[in-house]
Amino acid sequence: MWTFPSDFKGSNACSGGVQVQQQAMSEAVEVPTHLNNIPHSRETRRFFYKEVCQAVQRAVAAGELRMKVRVTIPELNPQMDVYRVGTLLEMVRDVATTLAQDGKRVKVCVQQAMGQGVFQGLPLSLSGVRRIMDQMDWGSVGEFVSFGQVGADQVDEAAFYVLICPQNVVGNTILTNLGEMVDAAGEQGKHVILVNPQLTDVPSAGGVMGVRGRKERMQFAETFTVAYHYRLLYMSSAMMYPIMGCMRYMYEDQWQVYKRKDLGKRREEWSLAACFDSEPHSGQITALYKSRA
Repeated sequence: MWTFPSDFKGSNACSGGVQVQQQAMSEAVEVPTHLNNIPHSRETRRFFYKEVCQAVQRAVAAGELRMKVRVTIPELNPQMDVYRVGTLLEMVRDVATTLAQDGKRVKVCVQQAMGQGVFQGLPLSLSGVRRIMDQMDWGSVGEFVSFGQVGADQVDEAAFYVLICPQNVVGNTILTNLGEMVDAAGEQGKHVILVNPQLTDVPSAGGVMGVRGRKERMQFAETFTVAYHYRLLYMSSAMMYPIMGCMRYMYEDQWQVYKRKDLGKRREEWSLAACFDSEPHSGQITALYKSRA
């Protein structure tokens, strides 16, 4: 169903049984603080917009054709009730307009409704996104930005395809359309960037995304090179509180783990705790925080 790049070797993430040595510290950045404050400040949003644009530019310059960006601060995390689609679209707009600066065409894509009859629909986090995009100001390069859906038939004269939160839904998988689109774009040397994809299986009573084919689906999802990753780390993933720190990665840099220290009186301090050459697994992060408690 899917094709894989010739140099694909599987995920670069560390498995639970693999030990990865902590590496020498790379340069720390001044990461945003007070990320539980909603709405986020304009400065906080601009920090992430700028970093994502820089990371994508790096990956494109290096010749990457399949890329993914993951930023799950509260306003960009659809699992939280403070999720703000406007923040997501502002970030996507910055990426699209940055790529279009040299006159190349960019297509911003939102997956179409999937399913049959009364079971047809979109994920809640994507509801109304296309309508909002049509009403947005795309700046001086707006003529080079177009909109589309997910599928091989969407590959046209555009050089870049930015896909907003492609995800599976109960009873239907986006991976078929996504795989065909990525293959069609790759054959023409065009770039595909996934923004906050959710490509994990969503099992259903109909047997869609069952055990059969799961390995191939997971391998396909792993063929997308990480251009940027920023994820908050919590004491409890179920509660998403309190924030213990974050994990940050920019293309061709090290994976950085930052630790947050509560100073009281609404003050906090963030410091770079460790760097890794590949994505650290949960056991490593837990051990790191315990050793520095």
